[in-house]
Amino acid sequence: MKQGISITLRTQGDSLVRLTGLLYRKGYIVESLSVGPDSCQGHVQVNAVVTNSQAAHRQLYSHVSKLVGVVKVEDCYLGG
Repeated sequence: MKQGISITLRTQGDSLVRLTGLLYRKGYIVESLSVGPDSCQGHVQVNAVVTNSQAAHRQLYSHVSKLVGVVKVEDCYLGG
């Protein structure tokens, strides 16, 4: 199952490394990853499309929201 997730991170030296490391360690297959500035200064917006099982859908949200530097996590519906 493909899952879209939008994450707002504080601009810290290792925030993106922590996020990608988590995705790798948990075995998610990253199909797309984009990073750009957020409207709020000092934050970046990360959009990712990952493939995982139905059971892992909520776990991903939970794991990401616990990371240091994460401000907000949102699910993105990927129609189809």
